Amino acid sequence: MTAHTPTHTIATTERALPRLRPYQAEIARAILGRIAAHEGGSISVEIARQGGKNELSAQVELATLVGHAGTGGALVKCAPTLTPQARISLERLTARAEAAGLGGL
Repeated sequence: MTAHTPTHTIATTERALPRLRPYQAEIARAILGRIAAHEGGSISVEIARQGGKNELSAQVELATLVGHAGTGGALVKCAPTLTPQARISLERLTARAEAAGLGGL
């Protein structure tokens, strides 16, 4: 457990996902804002170990997938290694989709 008290959430359905910490929510808004505005480009984010990178990534990815579900397409996830980083990230995304009532991916 951390000493931080989460205060923000990204809701993709009627069910709420775990609240993001304020710094995570700020990053999520920046990323999702760029996506919504079709701005493209790159955003670089640096978060310390155990800083909630996988949670942030899962919620941004889920919001993106849900927001574009009707248009088709694909989401590409990049990670330093398949095991463990990419697998952990995919497991978190799947868990968040299930928690939001969307079933498995």
